[in-house]
Amino acid sequence: MPNTPSQASATTALPLVPLTPDEIPLGDALPWAIVDQTGEPLLAEGDMVPTQAGRDWLFTSFAPHRMANLGEDDAALADIAPSPAPATGEPTSAAGMPPAQYALTDLNLRPGDWLQIQLPPGAGSQRVRTRVIGHAPNQMLFVTVPTGRTAPPALQASERLELWTFSEEDIYHFVCTVERAERAPFDYVILSAPAQIRRKVLRRSQRVSAKRVASVVAGEASHLALLQDVSAEGVSLLADTPLGAPGERMQLAFRVRVGEIDMPIEATGMIRGVQQGDDGSYLHGIELPMLKPSHYAALKCYVYERLLALGGA
Repeated sequence: MPNTPSQASATTALPLVPLTPDEIPLGDALPWAIVDQTGEPLLAEGDMVPTQAGRDWLFTSFAPHRMANLGEDDAALADIAPSPAPATGEPTSAAGMPPAQYALTDLNLRPGDWLQIQLPPGAGSQRVRTRVIGHAPNQMLFVTVPTGRTAPPALQASERLELWTFSEEDIYHFVCTVERAERAPFDYVILSAPAQIRRKVLRRSQRVSAKRVASVVAGEASHLALLQDVSAEGVSLLADTPLGAPGERMQLAFRVRVGEIDMPIEATGMIRGVQQGDDGSYLHGIELPMLKPSHYAALKCYVYERLLALGGA
């Protein structure tokens, strides 16, 4: 099983260096974390790639990178062009939205809650994150300056923003206009009262697609498998060999990013079904009946944030 730290480590803004297969040891603890080209976690420092086949699969399914060691990797970084941010494929216009049916109180926004922002086209149409500071009696919102790799240096007055948040089992989408950006006593942004609020009710076992590495121990064998989708109650695993039969148990570990935190998940899974694909791979439906409460909550948050990022609202 992977060497899971007691506390999840915060993601960094360090540049990424592409890895080659020869740099990844087999059967030994990794000297650094492996991420994909967007910085999403794949394997943690101390995790293990068990076999040559697993390493080959890792490079077939992903583009493995590691965080740069500043001062040591300067030459390698000089040859790397910045990676374009993944396109969301979503419109930035709210044309055709129904009239607002909800108010600010329905959003249940509290200080510290995350909001996801769709920036206007001139800012690159990126998704960035901000935290709620509070709101005024006239329902104007006070938020922190956006964070993330693609965050702009500042939001401009009169910019129209689309925002998403989740409250309990629901996702809310709304629009605001930037009223002004303040610098004192700290950097923050004032937004107009939320308008054109829409609500999406989520199913209890809502699933989202995922592309993550899962470390699996089934019987005496260790495997790497592709985590294809995730819910708080179960996952789908794709592997080049059967990991067991329906009813059998396995130990699995993987990592998800919740907010700015790289969160390790360890669980006992029960195989509910196995299907062989035309390409010879095996898709396993895995139930997670005994998740720790903290891991269950982390998976719920991950599902909600993925829905926000994919425009699930």
